[in-house]
Amino acid sequence: MEMTNRNLIGTWTGAFALMAVALVFPVTALAAPNEALLDLFASRGDLRAAFDADRGYQAVPGSGAGFLIDLEDWAYQYGWKEYPSLLAYAPASPLSSFAPTRPVPSVTSGAFIVIDRTSGQILVAQNADRAWPIASLTKLMTAQIALDSGASLSDVYSVKAEDDVGGAKLYVNSGDTFTLDGLLYATLVGSANNAANAITRTVTSDKAAFVNEMNLRARALNLSRTTYVDPTGIEVENVSTARELARIADIAFRRPDIHRYTTTASARIRVLSRGTIKTITNTNWMLWKPEYDDIFVMGGKTGYLDESGWNLSVVLRPEMKDEEHELLVVAFGSDSRADSFVDAEALARWAWEGLK
Repeated sequence: MEMTNRNLIGTWTGAFALMAVALVFPVTALAAPNEALLDLFASRGDLRAAFDADRGYQAVPGSGAGFLIDLEDWAYQYGWKEYPSLLAYAPASPLSSFAPTRPVPSVTSGAFIVIDRTSGQILVAQNADRAWPIASLTKLMTAQIALDSGASLSDVYSVKAEDDVGGAKLYVNSGDTFTLDGLLYATLVGSANNAANAITRTVTSDKAAFVNEMNLRARALNLSRTTYVDPTGIEVENVSTARELARIADIAFRRPDIHRYTTTASARIRVLSRGTIKTITNTNWMLWKPEYDDIFVMGGKTGYLDESGWNLSVVLRPEMKDEEHELLVVAFGSDSRADSFVDAEALARWAWEGLK
């Protein structure tokens, strides 16, 4: 099986060609391309055709850019290898070798990407430029906007009747109150849609304005194929690509606060207005199912819509302290909830075999 998008600008070295990509970006925006990269861009017509200088050097859909995000993505993946002037884009810890011992496993996911987080190199990808309904993976951006609002985790917010849009939810009465910390557990552990809507009030009482902030954040990260229309993921028009969602997830899971929420197998949150406790089980079975006891989850989020199938973004290690083999896996459209975890495990184990 080959990685898709063989028209990507650069030189392929076979079915499992390595592509370097730096995913550790600032939370708010990306830096502009450096002078050396801009000089090279001006001299190469193929780069000018693939990346739009008038749109922040974003990839041009249908061009040789394939699933690359922007010009700097090309530099992180290919440019530094080809041009000494672009060594500033080389990963801090380049991958010394990656030699898969067998073909990529067959999975039910319709699109996926696997990234070695130490080096930032993409190990395999399939349909990674295909726009896909991301469902509750939307909540990774929702949580970041709320956490960056300046609100305290101890601030109190109510869950209102209008917050209930269907799907997973906290079963509460309209007006029941929670701390922001409790609502974030409900949003990221239990994937509660009404909790996700409630935390938008950390920024504004206007949900549309909050969604606008989500889209502004995506644009600041040059994610031209990512669009949000609601904070929960219940709407099918919330779309991204596996490649772009990987950038969002990488940023999110590197945050200590989101790491804490998304590695919690079961949370107990207090309903302040009632003085009662609700127990929430993580929708990511890899945290608590016994068949995954030998895999260590360092962050993860699930999502489902009829139109999307089962989506998963997860960071995995083969051993708790083995930072060198940490992987980011994004998989869209698995056939079932169970299949999404089976798919992620199969892809991770295949990658670890090749990284030894």
